[in-house]
Amino acid sequence: MVFNLLTFLVDLGTTYALYLAVSLTLNLEAGFAGVPNFGKVMFVAGGAAIAGSVIGRLSVIVLGINVHGDYNAVVPQLIPQIDPLLASNFVLSMALLLLGIVLAAGMGGVMGYFASYPAIHLREDYLGMLLLAAAQLFQIFLGGWTPFINGTQGIEVPDLFHWADVGVGVRDAVILVFLAAFAFLVYVYVERVARSPLGRTLRAVRDNEVAARALGKNDVVIRRDVIIVASAISGMAGALLTFYAGAVGAETWTRITWTFWIWVMVIMGGAANNGGVALGAFFFTLLFKVVDQVKFYFSGYIPFDVNWLEYMSFAALLILILAFRPGGILPEKSSLTLPWRTVAEIVQANQRSPVRTDQPTEPLGGERRSEADRPG
Repeated sequence: MVFNLLTFLVDLGTTYALYLAVSLTLNLEAGFAGVPNFGKVMFVAGGAAIAGSVIGRLSVIVLGINVHGDYNAVVPQLIPQIDPLLASNFVLSMALLLLGIVLAAGMGGVMGYFASYPAIHLREDYLGMLLLAAAQLFQIFLGGWTPFINGTQGIEVPDLFHWADVGVGVRDAVILVFLAAFAFLVYVYVERVARSPLGRTLRAVRDNEVAARALGKNDVVIRRDVIIVASAISGMAGALLTFYAGAVGAETWTRITWTFWIWVMVIMGGAANNGGVALGAFFFTLLFKVVDQVKFYFSGYIPFDVNWLEYMSFAALLILILAFRPGGILPEKSSLTLPWRTVAEIVQANQRSPVRTDQPTEPLGGERRSEADRPG
């Protein structure tokens, strides 16, 4: 029972770390900048596909393994040869991992750059629909073009964490540490952006782009940069999940899991509040894992298939949140123009050198009038 609980907690932490990283990027786009990105799955899948495809091919080249033709056709026979060699070479495994993350970030950033062009010409509602359609088109492309990730069949990916497979659950625990560190860095970065002058500029563009333009802010460039950065981070998350799962395919990434559920997390937690999004992602992931464990106990007691219990639970939860707490668990809070430390330093400086009020005040002209000059 203890081992099952530990396995559940490790799986919960792994899923939460990935959801947290992606939901924070959506919060940066939609919560702070007002960009309704309903194509989030496209950037996650793009990073996963490029990392899984390139790293596998690069592994056989570096290790000197002959693929005897098409890599996708023989990859099931190659993985048992690649994994032991990578397990004995920790430096190579980490180098390939880092390269895969960089490639995924670049792929996500490039896709975000091209996806940002409609933001110049379209309103928010049309932009959301366009990104949703573009994500579906990209998924069709992944399933139809076999040279990339073998179409709908998918491909296996070399296990870059095989060196940690020294005991039951050790590999998963090591991956959890990597993903937790990644999610923490993403949270710190997004939080620093939110507290910086750029964060206040994002809110200004979101609330009134006409007024922001009048103040000299280029709202088009700001939104473009936000989409590029958020897409790059989403691609990195997709690559990490690919290396964790050990495979990638066109059907691995669905708009329900990596778009709609991400939106539910942001709405539950509170848009434009990173702490709220972190709580929303945690409660969502916890509820999802608990329902997935106990749903079959309800078989025969509910008038529908138990596999729909998760979707109905989240739909009901989302309706309740929007009805009774539309701002989320932690609604957006106003940001300080100056940090608390700067304010404290100003107050302390004023206390050390108080203004003297007992001195006579001179006229604006700078000369004190004599008694004779004063009017009678």
